[in-house]
Amino acid sequence: MSDKDREKLSRLFPKYFELFTLPEGAHEEKIKVYRACRTGKCDRQSFLPTYEQQGFSYTDRNDPEDPGVYSLSTFEKPNHVKNFAAMTSEFHVPYKIAIGDTEPRYGLVQRTKERKPKSASHVDWWLYENAKPEEVFEIISDFEEHLAEYKRGRDNLNEK
Repeated sequence: MSDKDREKLSRLFPKYFELFTLPEGAHEEKIKVYRACRTGKCDRQSFLPTYEQQGFSYTDRNDPEDPGVYSLSTFEKPNHVKNFAAMTSEFHVPYKIAIGDTEPRYGLVQRTKERKPKSASHVDWWLYENAKPEEVFEIISDFEEHLAEYKRGRDNLNEK
């Protein structure tokens, strides 16, 4: 990415993007992903990047230089988002999971495994200032049924 492209992009992102370097592989792409919703609905609070969600600060688990700290965490596989929700104490059963696409007009994405090989289906989505990702997602009404359908579909593909 040229310096000119970086400068142009920097004007699109929130001011705190000066705190880290966007990874080389970040790009525009529409990817079907899942997001665990803290509030139980598709609203702004459920779609905050980690840094904003933490009150524009870091926790002991965060490395301030890790670009993932500044992204909205999403997952390509429904079982991975369920595992994430199950490990995070602020989510309660039944988990409210939303499905949607990373929308290029709202920011850049990167499959985290491109930087961290053991990151499974995690997708980092760096949102532009005033992006509204919650508008392109919807809550899955029966996530367990959705997960079962997903697994059946995957099993049928493996049989062929």
